[in-house]
Formats: sequence, structure tokens, C-alpha cells
Amino acid sequence: MESAVVIFTKIPIPGLVKTRLTRETCLSELDTARLAEAMLKDTITLASMTVADRIQIGYYPQENTTDLNEIINTLRNEGRLNQPIDLILQDGSDFNQRFGSIVKESFKRNYDYIVILGSDLPFLDPKVINKALIYLSENFHENPVIIGPSSGGGIYLFGITNSFNFSWFTDYNLFRDGSELSKFAKFCKDNEFPLIALPPYGDIDIEEDLVSLLSYIDMLKNSETTIGFYYPNYTAKVLEELELHIVQKLDQTRQRKIAKKSTK
Repeated sequence: MESAVVIFTKIPIPGLVKTRLTRETCLSELDTARLAEAMLKDTITLASMTVADRIQIGYYPQENTTDLNEIINTLRNEGRLNQPIDLILQDGSDFNQRFGSIVKESFKRNYDYIVILGSDLPFLDPKVINKALIYLSENFHENPVIIGPSSGGGIYLFGITNSFNFSWFTDYNLFRDGSELSKFAKFCKDNEFPLIALPPYGDIDIEEDLVSLLSYIDMLKNSETTIGFYYPNYTAKVLEELELHIVQKLDQTRQRKIAKKSTK
């Protein structure tokens, strides 16, 4: 049987990616685009460390594919790619349609099971992805659905076999209103699909997530060994270049923000 890791992402274009971080933090549109590019590089790298036969990148928009190919060529030239990569354009007017289009196209290319990731979890341990891939392989005929829950009720990893119909995302409106976990739980129960839950991870969407990312990187680079984490080299480098650090409001234990060292 053949497997693929699919990375569902936007091309890191200023003004298109991580717009909440631009609105809520000291980061400019160019800063967030650089951060998104670094996280995508780390995600491709960690995906390439898995047992998957191939990596696919489900991207949006159609323009700027040259930028995406440059990212891939950089990783290949640096020896960080172990599998071939396919590019698949997301198609549709909403998230469910675009997500379904990637699933449809991936299975059209004769993969038996796939694991889909976002591109904003650059410290995800490849062993977590491998566990999903191995479970799908060993329990293929049971048609399991594997979900990695993220902060806020979202999903950072989604694993399925080719029995999963791409139209179900739209038919059941599975990705909507920030209640994905509840929707998928009900869907699996109603349709008698075994649901397998992975450990939770927090992806990078808001300022609080970026505070956590900086803290993780400080911990990881000083750790003798790590369990459950991948060290995100590209992301760490960009954060260092942006001179980001954590500032804490006086007498407010959890009121932490991001600032640039060059900002007075």
C-alpha cells in the first residue's frame, strides 16, 4: 500500500498568511510571511522524516507557485528531503471544498491512506505522524479516522484511508465554526468509523501561541534530549532574526506579549 503526507497550506505571501498575528502583534505583513515560510519549511522537513512514500503540498492561491518551488528547491539542496513532492492546487470557495479537493486529488493518484497536516505546527514530532501512518496501514480495512486535536477545538492532523469520500467534508460541513472536533466525533459515531485520537498540540495562530513557540524553542535548544517535539530550525532562525522576545505585564501572570528588541 502507498501512503502520503499532505501539507495543507497557503503560499507565504505578505498580507495573505497569519493575518491575526499582523493585526494583534508588532509583526508586519512581511514579518508574518517570513515566519509562515519558515514554518512551512520546517513542516516539509519533519514530514520528510516519516515513513510516508510521498509528500504532497495542497496549496493556495494559484499565483506565486514560483515561491513555493523555491522553498522546495532550497530544502532539496540542503539535503532535507527524502521523498518526492507533488503540488496540488486547492479548489473551492470555502474551507470544506478546498480541503475536500485535496483529498480527492490525492486519492486519485492511487494512495491508499494519507495524513494531512497544516503548516503552522513546526515543532510537531515526526513520530506522531508515523504513529498515524502505521495505524492506518495496520488497520486499513477498518477505515479508521485519526485526529490530532489542536488548541481552540481545531485539528492539526487528519488521517484517513481511501474509503473516506471527499464530498463528506461539504455534505456534513465538518470544518466550520471552530467546532471541528465535535463535528468529527459525531460524524464518526453516526457512520461507524473508528475514531483514533492523538495527543494535542497547539498550532500558531494568535499572539499567545507565538509566546508559547518562543518558550518552546528556548527549552528545546537547551535540552539534552526531547520527547514529543521536533526542533524547528528554520522557524527558530527567523524568530531570532526578527529579534522577538517575551514581555510580561507587571502583576499579570499570564499577560505576556511579543516585542522586538529593537523596539523601544
